[in-house]
Amino acid sequence: MKTYIKQKVREFLEKHNILNSNSSLLVAFSGGIDSLCLIDVLYDLSKGYKFKLAAAHLNHNWRGEESKREENKAREYCESRNIAFYSETLPENLPHTELEARNQRYEFFKRAAKNFNSTAILTGHTLTDQAETVLYRIIKGSGTIGLKGIPEVRYQEDSVPIYRPILEISREQTIEYCKENNLNPNFDSSNLDETFLRNKIRLSLMPELKNYNKDIEDALLRLSKISTDSEELVEEYIGRIKRKIYSGDEIITKEFLSLSKAAQNRIILDLLLSEDIEYNFEKINEISDFIYESYGLKSGNTLSLSKDSWLFVSSEIIKIIHSIRTDVVKSTVKADLIGETCNPDLGKTLVVTQWEDGEPEGFPVSQTVYVDLNRIKEPVYFRTRKPGDKIQPFGMQQKVRLKKYLINKGIPEFQRDSLPILATDSEILWVVGVGISELLRVSNRPTHILTVK
Repeated sequence: MKTYIKQKVREFLEKHNILNSNSSLLVAFSGGIDSLCLIDVLYDLSKGYKFKLAAAHLNHNWRGEESKREENKAREYCESRNIAFYSETLPENLPHTELEARNQRYEFFKRAAKNFNSTAILTGHTLTDQAETVLYRIIKGSGTIGLKGIPEVRYQEDSVPIYRPILEISREQTIEYCKENNLNPNFDSSNLDETFLRNKIRLSLMPELKNYNKDIEDALLRLSKISTDSEELVEEYIGRIKRKIYSGDEIITKEFLSLSKAAQNRIILDLLLSEDIEYNFEKINEISDFIYESYGLKSGNTLSLSKDSWLFVSSEIIKIIHSIRTDVVKSTVKADLIGETCNPDLGKTLVVTQWEDGEPEGFPVSQTVYVDLNRIKEPVYFRTRKPGDKIQPFGMQQKVRLKKYLINKGIPEFQRDSLPILATDSEILWVVGVGISELLRVSNRPTHILTVK
């Protein structure tokens, strides 16, 4: 078994061009059967290929002394072979959920990889894990994309790639490897707790399915590979659609609504995946219904997706935002009516120049406007909105509350507190990029040009 697994791991590392002396490989090392098998094979390979090898062990701190013993046992294995070892212990007050544990692990691996200047992170996921994952996603109703299972490589924007070298090796084979090589793996007692769905699949469902097909793991692996091929075709098609419906990071609502229901659902799924938000059939339907309920609202509506993500939908755009309100900038700067005025907290500069000659090019909804300042006798301030603000909109005879004005203009709530404003003590003169006050109307010719940059 050692020769077989060693050959499979070597072929995997060669395939991904990480089997060389320039590689610095970090193993996610729980000390359990699979990760112990993987690190032992890598240790053997490192003697000939001279790559650097390190281990990262995260103590989730769920089982007190038992967790500490497992950490010490993993450390002892590494010390006996001169493998660099790094560990952290999580606080006890974190939620004891599968999702939280997964998120904490990946963040820990990123820190460990940075600590060792690693070129790759390697995990001990096996064929058995792959089969269990596909079953888990079938049960959760995650659709065809979920049937892809665990990818052999996971690329990360903010860290090195994660590789799974033994993804086609079964747990029975890793158990046999450990026995043959007199390795003593950790045993996590929480793996027997069937209140966790993954454990129930491993302990009850998989053994039952093997009564119907003894090669069920291989069958599920084939299903995963077929789904991966199918998803590549879907991604190619959806990629073309995205070029049509996206403007930057925003979806054009009108274009989205013109798509078929199947394409709409796939776009929603991709939005959730982009934020690493758990998804299922019900979640996608909920979001679809929300879009149809909200797309007619000029100033939009928001739906909570996770603790720090919301979906914003209006008649113009659909996008994910990470705050339903911007940070309120409370500083007020007195503006010079000739020259530049900077509001550092706002991160904007007001530039006021005298009008000389030519054809005005700015419009009330742009960042540059041509105005008549002859009616402005009070001091002028460069700031953001305040409670009680009022404006006499261009073309109107009466003042209205600024909040109502922004709603009527279709400005989403999450944008309102970041809008630069020019105002006197008594009223708003200009909401930058939205509109100007009737007080700045040009009767004959402008007196000044206002620009915010």
